[in-house]
Amino acid sequence: MEYEKLIYTNERGESVEFSTASIYHCNVSKDVDGIAGVTNVLYSTNSMGQHGDTYVGQRIEARDIDITGHINAKDKAQAYELRRSLLKVLNPELSGTLAYEFGGFKRVINCRLHGEPKLERKSVLIEFTIPLDCLNPFWREEDEQKEDIASWVAAWEFPCEIEKDNPESMIFGYRAESVIVDCYNEGDVSTGMRVRFTALGTVTNPILLNVDTGEFLKLNVTMQTGDVIEINTQYGSKGATLTRDGEKTDYFRYVDVDSTFMQLEIGDNNFRYDAESGVNSMEVSIFYNKEYLGV
Repeated sequence: MEYEKLIYTNERGESVEFSTASIYHCNVSKDVDGIAGVTNVLYSTNSMGQHGDTYVGQRIEARDIDITGHINAKDKAQAYELRRSLLKVLNPELSGTLAYEFGGFKRVINCRLHGEPKLERKSVLIEFTIPLDCLNPFWREEDEQKEDIASWVAAWEFPCEIEKDNPESMIFGYRAESVIVDCYNEGDVSTGMRVRFTALGTVTNPILLNVDTGEFLKLNVTMQTGDVIEINTQYGSKGATLTRDGEKTDYFRYVDVDSTFMQLEIGDNNFRYDAESGVNSMEVSIFYNKEYLGV
């Protein structure tokens, strides 16, 4: 039988399920507020003699989610043990994620406990109200989308046959060079991305160009073999990091001053890569989440 459920998981991996089938009973469609809509705020200006206001901009506020239900245990000792377990998972010092599931449909959102969870024993059962604050108000798919612009594709398969008279005919891999890749954002809002440059040889000043807008991300560096530089354009997480020989270094200062921390707009986003030298010794990948206004 399919039923709606919410699963809260803290950063230690401890989780609890809220649903009609869980010991922490909750009818998601009736007893949960804040999972569907968002609050939009408009900014405007006006002047003397003007009728009405002039639109300036808008923003979507953080999302508040309140989960209400009861611990489905009549035995007092068992109920209090379940209450202690719930409070342990809902540690306010730990960040967490909330997953919504219904059949094969799943969405995830980052959240933290906001205020005090209320757990009160009524006539028979312990009832709870859990307030969660989602600073990023958008739901996302569980797995990141990945688009490779330039990468090596493995071509070695088993069983393996090597021609006796022509051993050099065997291809272990080949370079897939997509000059332009389309990162299609089918979400409800624009979203940031992670751009990963991987050097297979010496690469000078790698760049990622948005073909549609002319915006670009450029690094004023010379990458060594094995270097991986990752640029994050997500609000609140913007930056650049170099990974070399297993060690990470902040590389934000090497991002060209004319670069734009581009967002993926709704729909098509076409990108191409380049470098001043060593372009054929570079792999480029783009990672992003499709974000949604509700579930």
